[in-house]
Amino acid sequence: MKRYKFRYKETIVTILSDSEEYFKVAVEAILEARSEIEEYIMLHPEFLTSYEPIDCSGGEIVSRMCRAAEIANVGPMAAVAGTIAGYAVERMIEKGAETAIVDNGGDIAIHSSKDVLVGIYPSEFAFKVPPVDFIAICTSSGKIGHSVSFGYADAATVISRDASIADALATALGNEVRDFGREELERTVSDFYSRFSEYVEGAVVIKDDFVAVAGRTPKIVIAKSNADLITKG
Repeated sequence: MKRYKFRYKETIVTILSDSEEYFKVAVEAILEARSEIEEYIMLHPEFLTSYEPIDCSGGEIVSRMCRAAEIANVGPMAAVAGTIAGYAVERMIEKGAETAIVDNGGDIAIHSSKDVLVGIYPSEFAFKVPPVDFIAICTSSGKIGHSVSFGYADAATVISRDASIADALATALGNEVRDFGREELERTVSDFYSRFSEYVEGAVVIKDDFVAVAGRTPKIVIAKSNADLITKG
């Protein structure tokens, strides 16, 4: 498994693959997805700025974002990072990659024949993801990063078989986390999972010293974090 870095405008990704061939496939897919999004925004500026679902129709990438926004009741750009990551991994799989992992600023799409350890930043916890054909692990934070969140979570993470939905719902979950105590946090995460269980495998929220888990998540383990592996600008 080889690790690559790629940056283009706002997109900052870490790509893990079997070889440079699949890294190039991922980069081509990322640029293709970004081009479609940028062209759509030029014609429909509200796609970029809305914090609520909007009526929109476009190509494959835009359509995925719009559908995820409608499900999560957020703006379509809340799904942008996960959508791009998921699309890149899909293209890598089509070309034959046995390992295809794209981390787009904490929104991660995974295809792997081996166990993968995915850290939950900022914490000492990690998901131990078993071999999987495709899964997305997307995280929103009210304290870290440049993405907009109206909540107080250190990390609000959603696991789904759909990367666009995982990203949009991570934003929605993060927005629901207020200055809660343990019981309120656990109830919020449990209620969230109940509402969206048809779309997600599970959800985890870390806030201060509290951790709330709902649904079917990969095994959570203690792991020493390595700051050099975090995808950030």
